[in-house]
Amino acid sequence: MKELIRKSRPAFAILLAVYVLGYSAGYLAGRLNWTDTKSLQESRVFGFSHNLEYKVPGYSQLLKGYKKWHDNCRLGYLFQKNAWGLGTLFFINNFFVANLTMVVRALFVLPVVLTVFGKFFQGVVFAQAPAPGRMFSIFLLEFGGYFLTIGATLSLVFWTLLPRRFRFASREAGFFSGLKLLGFAYILSGLSILLGSVLETRFILRFFSGG
Repeated sequence: MKELIRKSRPAFAILLAVYVLGYSAGYLAGRLNWTDTKSLQESRVFGFSHNLEYKVPGYSQLLKGYKKWHDNCRLGYLFQKNAWGLGTLFFINNFFVANLTMVVRALFVLPVVLTVFGKFFQGVVFAQAPAPGRMFSIFLLEFGGYFLTIGATLSLVFWTLLPRRFRFASREAGFFSGLKLLGFAYILSGLSILLGSVLETRFILRFFSGG
């Protein structure tokens, strides 16, 4: 595994640099009032990125059904102040649905570029509406979880397409090594997202309780 992690460093380094630049640019733009969250939400790029999965025939119907179920459960758990139910719901959504979405986007490479706009948007949000430390911690934990799976998926793609470049004996070896790395990264992402879900649940319940 150490050798696979070493070979994956270029993908993770590039991804981190792009994300940091996207967030920093958004934060700077927000602080200088060059843009705001409302105008970004109304932009075509944001709309396209946010609704990309809903444009896939068949899958869009499943996603809409899941979203309706998720929203109903979330409201019910909030009114009941059910911490276990709400935390489990957050974890399922972030670890399985959102994380899997990131993997699929990264497999096709180009769609994952749209997430850079998401980091720009988050930068603007934090610049114009500073969040408490707890919210920033949640952001970092969820970002860390998605970062691991996206970087591992990109490594899987490049190792499969360019096995010789990454010193794999064959395309098949690159593919299965990528799957092994992705499995390892997915487990680690789950730990990060689990902690983020716990903090998010406590923050939201305290907010609705007026604490």
